[in-house]
Amino acid sequence: MTVNSSFEVVADGYSFTECPRYHDGRVWFVDMHLNRVISVRPDGSDTRTIEVASAPGGIGWLPDGRLLVVLMQERKIVRFDDDEMVVHADLSDSVISTLNDLAVDSAGRCYVGETGFDPHAFLSDPEDIDNVCHGRFTPPATSRLFLVETDGEYREVASGLAFSNGIVVDETREYLFVAESFGARLTRFRLAPDGSLTERKELFVDFAPDGIGMDTWGYIWVSDVFGRAAVRIDAEGREIERVRSSRLVLACATGGARGDQLYLCASPALDSTECLRLRESRVEAVTIDSPTRVAK
Repeated sequence: MTVNSSFEVVADGYSFTECPRYHDGRVWFVDMHLNRVISVRPDGSDTRTIEVASAPGGIGWLPDGRLLVVLMQERKIVRFDDDEMVVHADLSDSVISTLNDLAVDSAGRCYVGETGFDPHAFLSDPEDIDNVCHGRFTPPATSRLFLVETDGEYREVASGLAFSNGIVVDETREYLFVAESFGARLTRFRLAPDGSLTERKELFVDFAPDGIGMDTWGYIWVSDVFGRAAVRIDAEGREIERVRSSRLVLACATGGARGDQLYLCASPALDSTECLRLRESRVEAVTIDSPTRVAK
């Protein structure tokens, strides 16, 4: 089912919005090109901004409420203890590419992915992206996932991924899902008690998935950048519905007081120079329903 939805604009005027989250009654996201972490109320009011030293990636919170932010090029996760920024985990000795998205489980352990290679250098021809997304050739599967313990110690828990992107852990802590942007798939792992990832299963989609989120009904929302849509799938990868935007959809998350809001990071462009010139990247919101009602 495809829905061409009318979105409300929650936040606008940014260069490149990414990594949306709903936390503690606020909508959070990053502006990767302006090195900022931003939060607003669901109605778009009360904007709060945190400046960071370099491009931010995934964000999350420890059980005690402290904010974690991935610094992509620095290959570090930083933590905010009140207003002081400290290094939570430094992965620079193990990661030679950049870090990307982040998910935090209920025990305060973090799962963070590396890109594995420079996509801009690899994709030299405009047709390359379409070829990769539809399996006409395969990029390097050199991306890994790392588990970061609460004390900042880390270890590799998965490898052989084709550009790991969005990551979510379900509420029961049974499964972790990661989007492989250049593999045209999501990969599902079962979570072991010690945080290890087991029972790897690939869930193929017909597009390059970027950011992902999980709704209150346990379904996964996947951003289809070039399809300008967010796609709802079940735990086996079956498509349930597709919500379309007028812009490139970079990432998605759900939240709101009733858990029925879908938030999209949407942009008119991908090129960093153009994004900085336009400043038209934004966060959009639309009300979603249970999959049962959608099917009817």
